Amino acid sequence: MADKTSEAGGVGRVLLLAAVLLIYIFLLGPILIIVLTSFTATSSTAFPPSGFSLRWYGEFFRADNFVDAFLFSIKLASLTAPIATLIGFLSAYSIIRFAGKRRELAQSLALLPAMVPQILISMSLLLALNFVPLPSFLALLAGHVLLCLPFAIAGVSASLDGVDAQLETAALTLGASRLRALWEIVLPLTAPGIVSALIFSFIISFGDAYIALFLTGPGMTTLPIEIFSQIQWESTPVIAAITTLQILLILVLGLVVERLVGMRRIMRI
Repeated sequence: MADKTSEAGGVGRVLLLAAVLLIYIFLLGPILIIVLTSFTATSSTAFPPSGFSLRWYGEFFRADNFVDAFLFSIKLASLTAPIATLIGFLSAYSIIRFAGKRRELAQSLALLPAMVPQILISMSLLLALNFVPLPSFLALLAGHVLLCLPFAIAGVSASLDGVDAQLETAALTLGASRLRALWEIVLPLTAPGIVSALIFSFIISFGDAYIALFLTGPGMTTLPIEIFSQIQWESTPVIAAITTLQILLILVLGLVVERLVGMRRIMRI
């Protein structure tokens, strides 16, 4: 009887591992295909690639339209990330320290934009511009800040949850102002969460396509939109090379976030 139970348990583990492996293949297979295609030696995007070459990475750096779009995306994400992180920190601090029994409701409302499809947010922002006209760049920046804000709040909250409120109370009792206690106690202790929120916001802004598709103006093409426009007319391995570089950048930044605060802690907020 024990042998049968052990055998059944062994079969169950094998089936579970097989299911997990199939899920990983399903999730990572397309990414692996893109990465391998970027090193092909021919102009065909057929898989498996023919030969090995870095030609298409060189094509990317020689294409002014892609380089300009890449630099604009970096600029936009570099502005979006600190703004979203600052607002996210103030929001997370207010929710955790002052919301009291309404904390869960406040967190749910703060994270609501992450639950709404991005295309609906993009259309809403586009319609809102009819009532609040803004320059194209400011409208795009505001849209990206709104998109990144829930993730910034979650990242800061993950660290702020571990800061004992009594430390601030003690500082206030000893004569420190609220601002000084915030600067000298809260900020240093939540630094990993703040940095992770900053990186997370950069990643999300850099990879956004929906909001940029609705709100970009002349001379403000982001890299995802440039890729989208190019692939409508011609699919070449240079697209795979650009995508691979984006994947590499996001992977490195994601590893930094995991190192600082842990993705699982963020997702639990």
